Amino acid sequence: MSESEEKVSAEAAEHAIEAVSGFATRIGRSWRDPAGLLDLIDDALVGMEDLLSELGDRSRREFMDVPDLIQRDVGHLPLFEAATLSHAATYLAGSIWKPCVPEHARYLFAGLATRAVSTVREIAILLDHGYQLGAKSRWRTLSEILVVARVIAMGDRYTATRYREHRWIVLAMERRKTGQTAWTGDLPSPEVMRRRLVRRFGAEYSGLYGWAARVTARRLGIGKPGWKDLQALAGVHEHAWRVHDAHHAVHGADALGLLGIIDAGSGHFHAGASGQGVLEVARDTTRLFRQALSAIFEMCLKYSDERKPQILQGIVEAHLFNLEQRLNWKVISTDTHAREEYLTKMNDWFGGVAESSNQQDDVDFL
Repeated sequence: MSESEEKVSAEAAEHAIEAVSGFATRIGRSWRDPAGLLDLIDDALVGMEDLLSELGDRSRREFMDVPDLIQRDVGHLPLFEAATLSHAATYLAGSIWKPCVPEHARYLFAGLATRAVSTVREIAILLDHGYQLGAKSRWRTLSEILVVARVIAMGDRYTATRYREHRWIVLAMERRKTGQTAWTGDLPSPEVMRRRLVRRFGAEYSGLYGWAARVTARRLGIGKPGWKDLQALAGVHEHAWRVHDAHHAVHGADALGLLGIIDAGSGHFHAGASGQGVLEVARDTTRLFRQALSAIFEMCLKYSDERKPQILQGIVEAHLFNLEQRLNWKVISTDTHAREEYLTKMNDWFGGVAESSNQQDDVDFL
């Protein structure tokens, strides 16, 4: 956390602490009835409404100033740039696929690409404001899109159909779990659709990942796949630690997640903005995004040799790869541990000839 970020956090916290402390003191002086504390507080809060609103506005203004501080201390984060170019490229590709590309493959191309771009923009907003823990949690979505797209690309022309229609299976499962079975839609209920789809695609289709059952049966010999089977099929082993990090960034049930809100410099819990880990998360996000979009393109490119979609996919791949490498070198130049690890790997690979971090190799060293 930089000095400027500390200043913003300290100023915001100081005013809030003073206000709450004074309010608690006034309540303490008035409190007589042990059972009437909440009523007393509720009545007194009416007189604090203007102050609370002022504190909220001040906090919001300071929050909106954070991106300038992050950019000054960490540097430019190109995630919005990556999302914008990718959005344009996938939009253009989606509008020109020929009929030889199955309709449902085109549907999933548009849907998964949109979800991926939207997720990267969420990550970009969080990183711009210094919340790397929240940004890291969105790796779960990107990594799952990557797995799904790779498995669909491995399947036949009906795998996309099975994936698209499987939403009825999941909806029926959720309704059974929650007990919310009312249905007012024009279409048949999810339970009716489930029975129809299982008759159409087979009993294995009723599983949580039944849409992929034929692919895993053919390639892995597994007729009732779990998520780990899909991950193995998609070959996403390099992202295993990123997914685990994302899980801990989401969950509140384990103590490991608390480490994400501890400032590395002071060792104190810190709920405000911080440049800590922002570059690393931006780099790894770009890598995940690049691979996810490559798989999403492959779902349709396997059916078509059209030149323009291939060119658009190449533009996305090259641009995101360059951004990933640029962020990689920023990490190396600003993180002593990362630089030492990089040099160690270079020495191992090239027999001790790497003496500096000036060799620009494509290394995913973290």
